[in-house]
Amino acid sequence: MIIRRERTEDYEAILNLTYRAFLHLDYPGRQRMDEHFLVSLLRGSDMVIPELCLVAECDGEISGHILYSQSQVRGGDGRLIPTITFGPLSVLPEYHRQGVGSGLVRDSMEKARELGYGAVLITGVPDYYPRLGFKRAREYGLALPGGGVPDAFMAYELIPGWLDGGGEFQLLAPEFEMAEQDDLGYEQFHKAFMRRNYPGRLMFRPLWDADVGLMEKWLHRPHVAPWYEDPDDWMREIRGRRDEFSFIKSFIAEIDGVPVGFGQYYDCYWGQQLETWYTVDKPGVMFSMDYLIGEQEYLTKGHGREMVRLLEDMLIRLGAERVIVQADRDNAASCSALEANGYTYNGECYAKNIT
Repeated sequence: MIIRRERTEDYEAILNLTYRAFLHLDYPGRQRMDEHFLVSLLRGSDMVIPELCLVAECDGEISGHILYSQSQVRGGDGRLIPTITFGPLSVLPEYHRQGVGSGLVRDSMEKARELGYGAVLITGVPDYYPRLGFKRAREYGLALPGGGVPDAFMAYELIPGWLDGGGEFQLLAPEFEMAEQDDLGYEQFHKAFMRRNYPGRLMFRPLWDADVGLMEKWLHRPHVAPWYEDPDDWMREIRGRRDEFSFIKSFIAEIDGVPVGFGQYYDCYWGQQLETWYTVDKPGVMFSMDYLIGEQEYLTKGHGREMVRLLEDMLIRLGAERVIVQADRDNAASCSALEANGYTYNGECYAKNIT
């Protein structure tokens, strides 16, 4: 692994790895994946510290990236304490647990120390960064705007005593707020990014909070409603996907950055608490899936067939052995998508052994 300063020609690769690094991150309140948008907004910002923006290369491929910007702490006495902040920190999924992220953090913080910076403040994975020497920010008397002091808010003193007295943490780059609030800018950027990097390709991403209203709209559309009875039950599962229905994994299908449909899978062992048309003795063996195309102009183009294939690929990676789908036999398009992927009807449902 080689760690070096980022270059202008790395920009598109950095955007792409940021997208891939955060694609499947989900947590309560996550409205959308805007980390790649944030990186694009920060490009050229006066608040970014170029000397501390580094990439990691593995076998000639950019596998990780770290970006630093200026921040500060406003003490209770009104004094301003200059600090720095990194984020996003991005690592390609295939390079996880290989020391890429920790290498970028350690190298960049050593460089920051050489440049005379006094402290690094971040919000990040609470169980990861303490291994690299970070402490809970509340130990220094620090708080986020509004007074919050979550475990995810952490600090590292590069110069001992730099954070004495504590205070309120403040990001200085306005781009962080823009990335969260500029809905039109995000939509335009994301569509252009997807057209450049994945033109015409149907791709699944997690269903985020901002998609809940779209799902409700799709379930009531005339070409969907006959096959998805009781939309309120479907919406209850979607809204409870992080707690009561966490065994159901829900996704939005995009083409060129445009949401066009929905897919989900679940382990039938856990799903039998809701379903009565099958029984399963142990988890991790048999799964089921559901899918729909919500935007009518994307019907009859083979996208349903591709959705089934992609969902099946996910299940193969999980080690599933068999997939069953209770498709309505009157839904010719759905049945055709399954049959094109090798599923056969057994008199009760469509089924396929995948291992």
